[in-house]
Order: sequence, then structure tokens, then C-alpha cells
Amino acid sequence: MLLGGKFWIVAWFFLAALVYSSAGFGGGSTYTALLVLNDVDHRVLPMLSLACNLLVVSGACLRFTQQKQMPWSRSIPLVVGSIPMAWVGGSIPLDREVFVPLLSGTLMVAGVLLLLGGQKNCDEETSLTDDDPAKHSLANNSDPSRMNSWWRSSVLWQAILGAGLGLLAGLVGIGGGIFLSPVLHLTRWSHARDIAATSSLFILVNSAAGLVGQTSKHAWSLSEIATEFQLHAPWWPWLFVSVLIGGQIGNRAASSWLSHLTLRRITAAIVLAAGIRLGWM
Repeated sequence: MLLGGKFWIVAWFFLAALVYSSAGFGGGSTYTALLVLNDVDHRVLPMLSLACNLLVVSGACLRFTQQKQMPWSRSIPLVVGSIPMAWVGGSIPLDREVFVPLLSGTLMVAGVLLLLGGQKNCDEETSLTDDDPAKHSLANNSDPSRMNSWWRSSVLWQAILGAGLGLLAGLVGIGGGIFLSPVLHLTRWSHARDIAATSSLFILVNSAAGLVGQTSKHAWSLSEIATEFQLHAPWWPWLFVSVLIGGQIGNRAASSWLSHLTLRRITAAIVLAAGIRLGWM
């Protein structure tokens, strides 16, 4: 039987990567939910999700950097605060009885935040699709009349937020961008493109730190990790192939098919449904 009967999960990973990457996300929350629903061992699935995240968001970060749309100076406090805590979260052992409810709750919260953040910035994101260079210029500058000045100027608050979200991301095996992006939208941190770029960078560094934490938690070598992958998810190479292809397509083309608001709503629906489903397990 094709892929040992797991063609559906490979297809869902592809679709998740396609949708999430178009909005600057990696898709780790949905990957993790799908793996949990498929009864993959809870020690292995965070590593699979984080590895898939890295494959997807590395392309997005490269694209934003090449187009000079990565707000490095403003992203640093969030990223620096998150990296060590993502490693700490990834290194904390969790039983399945703790892991699944924690993941379910975080997914439902993320879904609600995505809906709120997307609605609040609908007009702003629509304006970014215009080809007027003047509007694109304005999109990369902070507007004090529209953003919370205390939030924009407080490095400490941003570092604390990054640390908290990094810890949570490490615990449940995701990149954390799905939490960060709605918060940044709701606090008017910056414009939509800056937030998408920052979220991609946040996911990239936290996925790497969380993956290191996950491997150190079990003290597995690379060969032992490959053995565990093969034992609990023998179709894992196809997951990597599917998210790599889906992520590349999403990074380049999906945003021209659907509006950012529509993509965010679709993502929110997927995340909420997965969280509710896990809550009933």
C-alpha cells in the first residue's frame, strides 16, 4: 500500500506547508497535531515537526532577506529572548498525559489569536498588495499614530514576550510564530510585512533551538534519532519532501491566489479544529 497507508498525512503536510508558508509560518502546530492524531510517539513527533518547520521557514527567511524586508533591528529583542527558552522548553521531559492537553490548549488559543489578529489588520494587509511604491515605502516605516509607542520602544517587554513564547514553543515542539504574529498584530507592533518576516525568523531560530533541546532531552545520537523515526513514523522522509515542496510553492505563489486575511482564517480554522479534536481525545 502506498506509503504504508499514510498517503493522507503526507498530503495534509503538503497542504499545511503551502498555506502556512504563504503567511510566513512554518506549520509546526498543525504538523504536531496531525502526528498526535496519528498516534506517533510523543517523544518523536516534536522533532519531526521542528525539522519540517526548519525546511519551510528557511525559504521564507531567505526570501525576506533577499528582498531587504527583514526588520533585523526590531526583531533582535524578540529572537534573543526566545532562543535560550526554546532550548529549555525542548529539554523538559513531558508525559503524554501532560503533552496532549498542553498542545490542545495552545492550539485553541493560537486559533483565536489568529482570527483576532487577522481581522484587526485586514485593511493594512490589503494595502500591502497594491503596487504603488509609495505605499510599500510606508509599509516599512513605523507610524506612531497607529502603533503602541510603549510596545515599539520597550526592548524589555519584547524580550520577555520572546522568552515566554519561546518556552511554550519548545515545550510543545513548534516554532512559536503562530503565537507571536497575532500578538504583534494586536499590539500594532509594525506593519503586516514586517510581522510576517519577523515571525519567520522567530520560527526558524526557535525550531533550531527547540530541536537541540529535544535531542539533548533523550540523549539520542543522529543514528538513534533516525532509528526512532523509522520505528514510529517509517514514512517520515515523505513528510520532509512534502513540506519542502509545499513550502517553496507557498513562499513564491500562494499569496497571489488568496488574500492574507483569507489565509489567516483558513489557518485559524485548521488550528482550532485540531486543538478541539485533541481536547476530545
